[in-house]
Amino acid sequence: MKKLTKAVSLVVGASMVFSLAGCTSSGSGSASATDSAAASTESTASAESAAQTEGTGAGYKIGLTNSFNGNTYRQQMEAYAQQAADELIATGEISEFVIVEANNDASKQIQQIENFILEGMDAIIIDPISATALTGAIQEASDAGIPCIIINDGPVESDAELCYQLNFDTIDQMGTLTKYVCDAIGGEGKIIELRGTAGSEFDNIAHEGVMQTLEDYPNIEVVAEVYTDWTGSKAQSELASILPTLDEVDGVITQGGDSYAAVQAFEAAGMDLPVIGGDNRGYFLKWWANEAPEGYDTLSVSSNPWDGATGVYVACDVLSGQYDIPNEMTHPFAVVTKDQLDQFKDMGDEEIGTPTYDREWVRETLYNN
Repeated sequence: MKKLTKAVSLVVGASMVFSLAGCTSSGSGSASATDSAAASTESTASAESAAQTEGTGAGYKIGLTNSFNGNTYRQQMEAYAQQAADELIATGEISEFVIVEANNDASKQIQQIENFILEGMDAIIIDPISATALTGAIQEASDAGIPCIIINDGPVESDAELCYQLNFDTIDQMGTLTKYVCDAIGGEGKIIELRGTAGSEFDNIAHEGVMQTLEDYPNIEVVAEVYTDWTGSKAQSELASILPTLDEVDGVITQGGDSYAAVQAFEAAGMDLPVIGGDNRGYFLKWWANEAPEGYDTLSVSSNPWDGATGVYVACDVLSGQYDIPNEMTHPFAVVTKDQLDQFKDMGDEEIGTPTYDREWVRETLYNN
């Protein structure tokens, strides 16, 4: 079931471990026939309960390594993953869930994966720093019988049998936003492309989506490409140094986390606001709904941080062996139009306007796409 939500961005710690501990009690002494019957009934019920729990994959230990969590999108992705894990910890399906961050260090993320292997994790969820750097570590995990679920910043290059890739159609996502901006400025003019982290696979594919779309708009010129690491502070400072060198900007294409910073940069520079592609962050959606010039229109598009929860559900379903799960799956991205703005005019700065789903949706949709 799908619903449109304003996702509260929870603060997730750098490393979290949650576990369930079972407890038992025993007694001694004689028992009456009634007591024995009651004990027998209780024992049978306990055995049935244990069998039911085991059938759902009781006690899975799952680790998540996030290549970077320095922006609200990644923090929200972690929060959704934690929410899903907490749900399954409560039912006994997961016994331990750990989140670690690599801080954009490929060697550190490789080490985290190897540590998860040594710690006996049953599955590893990976938001990868690189398409190629983790290939060996993923293969090592697969050879050890540990499934790796790739989320958010894939795909990665891997032929490992137990590598399951959960990706966005980033070409379509960025093409959708780029086409809107290009059409909104009349198919000609000058635009700025705000990119993410240099070298990341998501940024590479997102840029490809922009470039492919621009092939249909020969009269549009990209006058600047700016790497922002998907953060507003960096976007604002970089634009502050670039905008004074430009006499005209008609549109801005963003990947996420920096749309409102672009608004602020243009206002600070005293320049007319171009058509700025939105990123579904609360900062931008609230500004668009409440403060933008009358008649200002754009489109807001983002990846969906709920894929953190999806990764947890997929990991458990892979481990259960009860589902035919493809090695490659496509997660939908999120789109907000002007007609939907009333839903977001009071949202928090750190919230993300995005669809969320549930576990049955994952099984019915992603395993069949």
